[in-house]
Amino acid sequence: MSINFIFKLFNYFINFDYVSLPNDQLLLISATQAAELIRNKEITSTELLNAYLDRIEIVDSVIKAVVVKHFEAAKETANQVDKYLANIDTNSDEYKNLKYTKPLLGVPFTLKDSISLKGSVLSCGMVCRKNSVAEEDAIAVKRMKNAGAIAICITNVPEVCMWWESVNKVYGRSSNPYDNRRITGGSSGGEAALIASAGSIIGLGSDIGGSIRMPSFFNGVFGLKPTPGVIPIDGHYPMPVGYRNDMLTIGPICRYAKDLSLMLTVLAGDLAESQLELNRPINIRKTKVYYMEGVNHPLIETISSDMKETLRKAVKYFEKKYDIHTYKVDFNLARNAIEYFFASMDVEGSDKFGKIMLDGKGEIDVKMELLNGLIGQSDHTLPAVITAALDKVGLFPETKKKHLFAKRDKLKREIINLLKDDGILLFPSFPTTAPYHNQPMFTPFNFSYTALWNVLGLPVVQCPMGLTRSINNPGGVPLGVQVIGSPNSDALLIAIAKDLEDGFGGWVLPH
Repeated sequence: MSINFIFKLFNYFINFDYVSLPNDQLLLISATQAAELIRNKEITSTELLNAYLDRIEIVDSVIKAVVVKHFEAAKETANQVDKYLANIDTNSDEYKNLKYTKPLLGVPFTLKDSISLKGSVLSCGMVCRKNSVAEEDAIAVKRMKNAGAIAICITNVPEVCMWWESVNKVYGRSSNPYDNRRITGGSSGGEAALIASAGSIIGLGSDIGGSIRMPSFFNGVFGLKPTPGVIPIDGHYPMPVGYRNDMLTIGPICRYAKDLSLMLTVLAGDLAESQLELNRPINIRKTKVYYMEGVNHPLIETISSDMKETLRKAVKYFEKKYDIHTYKVDFNLARNAIEYFFASMDVEGSDKFGKIMLDGKGEIDVKMELLNGLIGQSDHTLPAVITAALDKVGLFPETKKKHLFAKRDKLKREIINLLKDDGILLFPSFPTTAPYHNQPMFTPFNFSYTALWNVLGLPVVQCPMGLTRSINNPGGVPLGVQVIGSPNSDALLIAIAKDLEDGFGGWVLPH
């Protein structure tokens, strides 16, 4: 009897809720369309902002995703945008170039509680940081603001962003908008849940082991882990060192695939063209399509029939639409995904996780925190304490780590040599659909389906593929697929995401 079956059976007897349908059509347009309507003065920034602020108040009672609100400051900024557009000469070069100089003018956005927003609390789900205020914007936030976007709120994360359920002792637990018995994922869980609820139009997440893609999958939206290095990670908390720098990326989360292009263009700056060539034409008919059915490891759940069928549908879609052959692959070295991740995270010179949990001011006493947790007196979550314990003892000796690194790097070469510049790899988003609350504690290594691509440093886009329905939830919960490419193939991945959106409908409203 599987863990998944046990949790399904238990939760069958629990009532659940989901977010209501939006009643304002402004909530159902893309950021790309919204920016165009604002520039053309067909709607105002204030109108769009107010629609989202009203929506947040409705949906957050179900999903509990918002942790810090900046509504008043956002209203003032939107008002300034409206005044600016009301007074600008529409015949001027300044106005005609707004599409390029301010591509997100007047469009609201949200961000997770690990990315610095000047003047806002940056807790990262840590009790010891609940009053810590960011002194500067992260570079990614600066670029969003310079493009005209307006930050409206901060969203929930797990403690220190190192777990795949968004729960902490500062703000509590976030829930899935399709079924609030289920998790939002982590660590960008609040962000993806709010966007899926039509409570935000676009958002910023970060990803070191799947923290953009898992939540995007569980909540049925698009999430891009871009090529490492193209979006600066300055202003992220905690800041990585060593090989973790290659694993951590900041990236976009959105409901519509076209907004991936818009956001990446803004966030990557000059590298959007010089390195990624985002505007180059893509011919999907000439793309080589490979697929892999998951990771075979005794500590990882077997892929469910729903997820295997979703992958098969994506493969068949490309075969039929473009009359091409697809190729099944199975990289034996991928079976060590869990080991690669923990070995790669064990960076010499980095602070121990238990020290980071106290913001560098000492180190937690693992035994004491476990005891405190039993009586409900700990400031830390159980996953964080266990992570600190494992980090303290170290999982691998140096000789074993070197062996794993050699295998990891060989696997990366094999995949890049296969995909080259014109190939993609379709891969399941996760072994199962969104788990129920607390279920990850019993299947902790399922995140390997996403973490594998962090340790390999490859760009990945998570694409929604409709909903699966069951006796537990007749309305359905999201399905999805990951699409992996070689470094700098982000333009190809976004083109594939747009194609899958056309074929399978993309984001679907919870109902």
